[in-house]
Amino acid sequence: MTDKYTAAEWAAMEGGHDITPAESKFSFLQELHESRMTKDNGNSQKLTYTDCGERMYLTLLALETMRQFPDFKSYVERYAKKTSGFETFKYYRIMGTDLYNFIYFLVGDAGAQAKLKDPEAAALLKQKTNLPTADINRYIRSLANGTEPTSVSSMFLRIESAINVTNADYKAVRRAVMDWAKQNRQDKRLIATRLIFAVRAKLRSSDIIEDFEKWAAIKNMETASVVDPEPTVSVPDINTRRENLSLYRYLVGDKNLALTKKFLDQTKNGNAASSNMLAAYKPAVELLDDIVQAGPAYVQQLRALHNRAKKGR
Repeated sequence: MTDKYTAAEWAAMEGGHDITPAESKFSFLQELHESRMTKDNGNSQKLTYTDCGERMYLTLLALETMRQFPDFKSYVERYAKKTSGFETFKYYRIMGTDLYNFIYFLVGDAGAQAKLKDPEAAALLKQKTNLPTADINRYIRSLANGTEPTSVSSMFLRIESAINVTNADYKAVRRAVMDWAKQNRQDKRLIATRLIFAVRAKLRSSDIIEDFEKWAAIKNMETASVVDPEPTVSVPDINTRRENLSLYRYLVGDKNLALTKKFLDQTKNGNAASSNMLAAYKPAVELLDDIVQAGPAYVQQLRALHNRAKKGR
């Protein structure tokens, strides 16, 4: 199977001519000011701590996948250079990449988590997270310098463990990308399509999407045989602290409290819950169902109460 488009054909599709330096500069400014997920205009308040971890992981997977193609290494090198240089991730950088800022939100001081959707839950998750920043820095420096990174598989495994990646599709993509040279063309397209769906769903407005979409089109890596499994919603930082659980007993009762905590933990990790956990949480479901059965006026009151609760947090 040959590549779908050449680089020249892609340039023609973008306007029928080669991109001039002035146009390239304008494109960069557009990317910087219009397509950033983490620019400082309240965008970060749409992201949870869990969202930042997931999007960092997917960005690194996208870079590692594009790196397998010699004619796209320059794209990867350019992005890595824009990410490197601020290796402690102590400060928010409006001129940094989304990848840099995702890591900042994950490992920065309390001010970093305060910028996110649920600062309290983010701060608690940060205390439990041991992101391998030294490994990530070495990897990014290698990409920026155009050299072959080492211990890549180990780095991704440590990231998965640190941010608790439970998505089976993402793990399958990671395993295949780590063994890319041994995959046949059909398998490469299948696994690439899974990653394309994930990037489109979770990194649609990021600063890597344009290069990644070019890679997918030029290399003809997307196949119609894969069904898109990706939700586009934010993943909440479910908080099961003791004081929150003590309030849950008003919804589920004292006897169901322990199993309710397990149910919430399983839900947070994307794992299946047992029947006894579901039974413990059933009173909360019944409460919601009673409101729905009562009619739209009661549902609207619940939505209004929910909005007040979110603002109150």
